[in-house]
Amino acid sequence: MIPYATGRKKPNIRGPEIGVQDLRTTEEIHMPRVLTLAALALSVGLTGLSTTSDAEQKAMPKMFLDPAVHGLKRMEPLQLGVDGDSSVMSPTEYTLKAGQGYRWKIKASDLNEYALVMPEFVRNIWIRKIEVGEPEVEIKVGSFEELEFEDGGEVELFFVAVRPGTFKFGPRGLMERGMVGTITVESPDSLDIAPMKRGRKDDDG
Repeated sequence: MIPYATGRKKPNIRGPEIGVQDLRTTEEIHMPRVLTLAALALSVGLTGLSTTSDAEQKAMPKMFLDPAVHGLKRMEPLQLGVDGDSSVMSPTEYTLKAGQGYRWKIKASDLNEYALVMPEFVRNIWIRKIEVGEPEVEIKVGSFEELEFEDGGEVELFFVAVRPGTFKFGPRGLMERGMVGTITVESPDSLDIAPMKRGRKDDDG
């Protein structure tokens, strides 16, 4: 934000002198001076408020949109290719909560080339970022079609589950052979996280 100029000349707040023929009272003479001081004070106050407001607005996306700030949960890593079998992945089932932020590490063995797809799931989450490589490279995207592993490797997806539902995922070309997993996103009403739990304490059992 461009700072306000500080080199402004201060206004002359000196009042007119009182003469014998001046019929105005002292209060009337000093009223413009009081109003000027009040206007200056208000101007300074509004300037301070504007600066604070801008700072708060800049902080809001980080405070309210970044899941890493509010209880980001680690999912169990997904492994493509297990125990020497290129047609097996583990785990095959996940249960998430809508409104919760997650980080999901996906690892692929070098037993096969994998193109992991999950189109419905991707359309119903908010992607914070994707981290790839060592050292890590952050990729900021709104969506993606597939995560392709040509010779092994790993990637980590940071996201917020948005809409409840059951979504399938798996490697393209291998899902038909049974290499399919499901991600179930539950309603936020069933959240186990204390700050987001709803209902009366009597309902906790």
